[in-house]
Amino acid sequence: IRDQCVVDENDRLLIDGQEIAVAYYRSGYAPTDFPTTAEWTGRWLVEKSRAIAVPSLAYHLAGCKKIQQVLANPGVVERFIDDAETAARVRECFVGLYPLDNTSQGMQATRMALHEPHKYVVKPQREGGGYNVYGDDIPKLLTSVSDEERKGYILMDLIRAPPFNSVLVRNGEVVVASVVSELGIYGIFVSDGKNVVVNKQGGHLLRTKAADVSEGGVAAGFAVIDSPLLI
Repeated sequence: IRDQCVVDENDRLLIDGQEIAVAYYRSGYAPTDFPTTAEWTGRWLVEKSRAIAVPSLAYHLAGCKKIQQVLANPGVVERFIDDAETAARVRECFVGLYPLDNTSQGMQATRMALHEPHKYVVKPQREGGGYNVYGDDIPKLLTSVSDEERKGYILMDLIRAPPFNSVLVRNGEVVVASVVSELGIYGIFVSDGKNVVVNKQGGHLLRTKAADVSEGGVAAGFAVIDSPLLI
C-alpha cells in the first residue's frame, strides 16, 4: 500500500490513478503483519483517506481484548449509551473482565488467576483462535512473563456453557459429540468520523465445538460452522 498508493488533495486514495472506494483488511490482525514501518505507513494512508476502511482503525481497536476489558469498567459503557436501562441490559451480557497490569486491580486479578486458574481464561490482543491460555497453563504464563509483558493480556471469567449432544461433520466424517455453541452477531457500522451513516445488525455466525475443547476458532480448526434452530 505504501509503495503503490497515494492520497491526493481531496483525500482520495489512489492506485495507478484509480480511486479506491473500499479497503478491506484480509490480514493486519496480528503483530507479524506489521514487521516494518512500511506496513504502518500503508495503514495510515488508508486511515487518512476518504476510502471506507473495513475495519477502520477505531473499529479495529474496539474489538481488541483490552478495549473490551476497559468497557466493562464501571461507568465506561454509560459514556456511550445515554439510556440507563439500555446500558444495564448491555452489561447483563458481560462476564468478569480484569486487567493484568500493575494497578491494584491488575495485581488482584493476577492473584485470582494464580490461586484458581480453572475459573478463568487469559487472553492476549489476538484474534482467530489458538492464542488463549486456560487452566494449569495460566500460572505457567503469568510467572514466566515480565510485568511489562503481562500488561498485554487480560483475565476473563471462564464461560461454562451447558453442553448438549449434536452431530458434527469433521474431515468428511459424521461425528456425534457433546458440544457447546457460541453465537456471534455481525454489526454493520459506517461513519465519516463525525456522523453515523449506518448502524445495524447484519447477520450472525454460530460456532459449535466439542465440549472438552477450550479454543473455538473455525479458521483454526477448533470449531465448525453451525445453524441455529429457533424454537
